[in-house]
Amino acid sequence: MVVPVTAAPSSTPSAAATATASPAAPTATVTPAVTPSPSTASVSCDLKAQTGQLPSDRLTGMEISRLPGSDQVRFQFSPGSLTPAGAPVGSLEVATPPFTEGASGRPIELQGDHALQLVFRHMSLQNDAGEETYEGASESRSDDPSRSLRHVVMFDESEGQIGWYIGYDGSACVTLGREGADVIVSIAFATGS
Repeated sequence: MVVPVTAAPSSTPSAAATATASPAAPTATVTPAVTPSPSTASVSCDLKAQTGQLPSDRLTGMEISRLPGSDQVRFQFSPGSLTPAGAPVGSLEVATPPFTEGASGRPIELQGDHALQLVFRHMSLQNDAGEETYEGASESRSDDPSRSLRHVVMFDESEGQIGWYIGYDGSACVTLGREGADVIVSIAFATGS
């Protein structure tokens, strides 16, 4: 469950820089979804920082869905480690430039007028057999003018932390929720925007 905490919102536009992407890194595909919006969610048009416990310490997938009136970024979790490093928690807050990769500090050109930062902590980056837990896409972009979501990019995957930037346009309301073992960021936009 997500618990809101106090923070000041920001609407700073994204920085202009160049991202370095690995050619082997997969790119997410946008898939239509027919599932309803999460029922356990907190909605905020003036986003306040939020933090909460995650379903497990193993992030296994990221999927982008288009619903009527909203775009969703769904983070999928599998059963947790036998001995997690700590209680897995996530936080969502407004991100401000400069946008950089966590370990290298290289600039990221985040698309969108507004930016969010989603960070998962106390994560297991490998399973018990030593294989990477998350093998999904590390970046997805959209140029569709009828949608708000512009860019989702992983900026950190090290030392038990996985961080994402989410860029979007327009005056959208951001909803953070959970459906089963999935954590969902929903960006609802006004009809016709």
